[in-house]
Amino acid sequence: MEINKLDRRRFLKVTGMASAMLAVGFDSLAFGSSDSSFKMLMPEDLIEGTQLNPYVTISSEGSITIMAHVPELGQGISQGIPAIIAEELEVSMDQVTIVKASASRKYGRQSIGGSRSVRSLFTPMRQLGAATKTVLLEAAAKKWGVAISDCEAKEGVVYQKGTNKKITYGALVDDASKLTLPKTPSLKEKKDFKIIGKTSPRPDLPPKVNGSADFGIDAKTDGLLYATIERCPTLQGAVKNYDAAAAKSVKGVIEVMEVTRTVYGKKNIGIAVIAENYFAATEGRKKLNVTWDNSEFTDISTESMNKDMQGLTKEDGLEHFEKGDFKASLTARGAKVKRVHYRLPHMAHSCMEPMNATVHVREDNTVEVWAPSQSPQVQRSFARQLGIPDNEAETKIKVHLPYLGGGFGRRSMNDSLEECFQISKSLRKPVKLIWSREDDTSQGPFRQTSYHQLTAVYNEDRVGLQHKLISPAITTQGRGSNGRVPFEVMEAINTHYDFNDVSVRYTEYKNQIPIHWWRSVFGSTNAFPHESFIDEMATELKVDPLAFRKDKLFLEPRFVNVLKRLEKESNWNQKLGANEGKGMAIVESFGSIVAHAVFLKKENGQVSIPKVVSVVDCGVYVNPDQVIAQTEGNIIYGLTAAIKDAITFKGGAAEQDNFNNYRMLRMNEAPRDIQVHLMENDEAPGGVGEPGLPPIAPALTNAVFNLTGKRIRVLPFDLQKV
Repeated sequence: MEINKLDRRRFLKVTGMASAMLAVGFDSLAFGSSDSSFKMLMPEDLIEGTQLNPYVTISSEGSITIMAHVPELGQGISQGIPAIIAEELEVSMDQVTIVKASASRKYGRQSIGGSRSVRSLFTPMRQLGAATKTVLLEAAAKKWGVAISDCEAKEGVVYQKGTNKKITYGALVDDASKLTLPKTPSLKEKKDFKIIGKTSPRPDLPPKVNGSADFGIDAKTDGLLYATIERCPTLQGAVKNYDAAAAKSVKGVIEVMEVTRTVYGKKNIGIAVIAENYFAATEGRKKLNVTWDNSEFTDISTESMNKDMQGLTKEDGLEHFEKGDFKASLTARGAKVKRVHYRLPHMAHSCMEPMNATVHVREDNTVEVWAPSQSPQVQRSFARQLGIPDNEAETKIKVHLPYLGGGFGRRSMNDSLEECFQISKSLRKPVKLIWSREDDTSQGPFRQTSYHQLTAVYNEDRVGLQHKLISPAITTQGRGSNGRVPFEVMEAINTHYDFNDVSVRYTEYKNQIPIHWWRSVFGSTNAFPHESFIDEMATELKVDPLAFRKDKLFLEPRFVNVLKRLEKESNWNQKLGANEGKGMAIVESFGSIVAHAVFLKKENGQVSIPKVVSVVDCGVYVNPDQVIAQTEGNIIYGLTAAIKDAITFKGGAAEQDNFNNYRMLRMNEAPRDIQVHLMENDEAPGGVGEPGLPPIAPALTNAVFNLTGKRIRVLPFDLQKV
C-alpha cells in the first residue's frame, strides 16, 4: 500500500494498465445526479486527464488503485477513505495502491474541515465499493451461468460457492465494465468488517518520516521564483509609500509589486518582493521601508475588546435554547444566585508548515498550481480572472494536492493562493510564495475571542442555568446576523443537562480583527466556561463532579456510558495522594462525545500533568489508531492554548509574532501518560479531528481547582503559578 505522486508514467506502471480496466465513481458525489455507470478508460485517457470519477481502477492484471481524493493534512484521510471503499470491495489494503488525486469537480467537494470527511463520505464510499463488487459478482455469475447469489468475493477473487471455481477481479474487469452499476447495493454488517474498525498502516507516514513527502512548501518547477510580502501590521490600511528601488538593489530581487488578500470581503494590501531565491526576497523586503496610512485602525486593543464584550453582557442577546423559565427563577422568593464571567483570547493557528503557495500562470493562460489548501478547487476562481470559460477551467488549470503541514481550519482560506496567483499572473513565471512565521502568527485570521456570563439559580426544588456568550462570529463578518444566531457559535454548549430552567443566549461583537475556523471552532471557547461552571455547580451542591454529570445526564445514555467508562478507566473514585488533583469534563461536538480526566501533581513547587485519561464515542470508526492519534493531538493543542500564550493586540496590531512570544507546549510539559479508550457501538460515524480538544481546558482547570481550591476563569494561565 503506497501513495504515489500523480506522475502519469508512474501511474501506468503501478496500475498495469496495458489492457482493459475498470474505473468506477458515483456521479452523484460530483454532480448531484443519480446516474451512475462504469467507464471504460484507455491508458491515453488517463494521460490526457479525461478519466471521470476514478475512485477505483482495476486493471486486467488485477492491480487495484483507489484514489485519495481529499487533502491529507495529518488526519489520515488518505488511508481512511480508500479503506472504506476497500472494505465493501472485498480486497485487503495490501492489494491496494493509493494514489493522490488532483483537484477536480469530478470528485465532488474536496474541501475538508469540521471533522466531516468520514462522516459525510462513509456511506457513499461504502456504496461505491459495494457497487463495484456487485458487478464483478454479476460478471462472474454470467460467465458461469449461475445466479449471482451463488457467487462470493474475497480478496479480489470471485468464488462459486460449493465448487472449486474462482476467477480474479482482473479477469472479470472487461465484462464488468459493460454492466450497470447498482444504485442501492447491499452493504455489509458491522460484524463482518475486516478493515473498518481495525488498525491499518498509514501510507503517508513513511515518506513523512524519511523526508520524501511532498508538502506544498516543497514544490519545485523549472525557473521558480520566490516571493515574500510585507503587510500592514493593523491588517487593514492603505500604502502611503515604499522604497522599491532599495529592495531591487538586493542581488537576486527582480520585481516589487502591490498585491491584495481578501479576508471576509476586506481587501488587505501588501508589498510583494520577488527574487531568484527566498533569502534575496526576504533581504529585499527588509529594505522596503513601507509607510502605512492606517491611523483609523490603531485604537483597538485586547483591553478595549474585553471591556466592550463585558458591557454586552447586559443585553438579553439572541435566543439559542430555552427550557422552563429562567427569568422567573431569578426573581423567585428565596432564590440563591451565582454569577461569574469567563474570558478567552484570540489565538493563532500555528500550523507547522506556514502558509505558502506555488503558481505558474503561463503566457498561453494555462496554469499549474500546487495548493496546500483545505479548499483546493480554485480553478473557476482563477479562470474568471484569466477570462477562461468555466467549462474550460479544469482543462487549462491543473491543481496538485500536496500534503499539508497542518491546517486546523486556517488552510480553508486561500488568501496565500490568491496573492501568489496575482504575482504569477503579472510575471507569467512560476512563483512560490512563503509566509514567514512572523506573517503566519501576526496576520491572522485568528480564533475568536469570547466573553461568557454564567449564572446558576438555586431554588427550593429547582435549579437553573444560563450561559450568555458574547463574541464575534465567523460567518457574519462583513454583514449583520439578521437577528439569528450564526450556526457555528453554539458548538459544545451542552443543553442536555437536566436542569429545570436553562437559557443559552448569544450577542455578537464586531470589530476589525478577522477570525476564522480554528480547531474545534467555538467548541474550543464554549466548552471551557460551560464545563467549568458545571463543576462550580457540583461544588456548590457538594456533589462529586463526575457523579453530578451522570445524574444530570441520566436521560442521555451515550453520555452516561462514556462517563461510566471514564470513571472506570481513570480509577476516578480512588483516593488521591498528597499534592495531587483531578478534574474532568465531557463535551459533545462534531457528532462525537469525548470525556477527559486530567490528573495533576505538585512537587518541589512545580505542577506536572502525570496522566490524562480519555474516552471517545465517535460511533463507528475506520482506524482506531487514527482516532487515538487525533485525540492525543487535540490534547496537546488544547493544553497549549490553555497554558501558553494568547494573541493580544495593541495599537490595532498583534503583539506576538513568533514562537519566542507565542510559545508551544514542550515535551517536558506534556502529560507523561495519555490513555485513549474508544467506545464500541453502532452509532453513525462522528468527527475525530476536533472533538478531543474542547474538554481538555475545563478538565485541566477543574483539576487545578481540585488541587489548589483556585478557580481559573481566564485563559491562558500559568500552570506553575497556581
